[in-house]
Amino acid sequence: MDVEVVLAELLPQIPNNVFSKWLGDRITLIWLEEEDSRLGMTRFEEGNAELVRRRRLKLDPGPITIGLHPGLVLEPELLRHTLTHELVHASGVLNHSAELHEIVESIAPGISISNSPLLQEKREEYLDSVKVKFWSCKHCGYEWKRSTVRKPLRCHKCARPL
Repeated sequence: MDVEVVLAELLPQIPNNVFSKWLGDRITLIWLEEEDSRLGMTRFEEGNAELVRRRRLKLDPGPITIGLHPGLVLEPELLRHTLTHELVHASGVLNHSAELHEIVESIAPGISISNSPLLQEKREEYLDSVKVKFWSCKHCGYEWKRSTVRKPLRCHKCARPL
């Protein structure tokens, strides 16, 4: 899969934001390390204070580096989703807001963990590193092995809120 081709397909679909008109000229793609826990990252080379100034004045953002996890090459849908996410950041939507997620889902919908070996691997790495290995219910005493990143809302046995 040629990432440059995917980039060229996605650029025209990115909504108009403060840095959108410079994206085609300013983005450099790199591969992250295989051991990196992130699927993607966006870095503005000018630094945070300068970035705030350039956003406020609607100036050229300067060089932008987007890093992608090398495992994404094997999962084209996840690659499109991750690259879209990073491009929306690069366009000027810096926070992980509802707006960012809505835009990304409309351009390149995400895939479920059950359909992605890379996401399954990242989930297992995370679960191996957390302190809480089991969930337990204070009402019925039921305890089960943690298999999700988020805490469940209800007990698996008695269905009471946790």
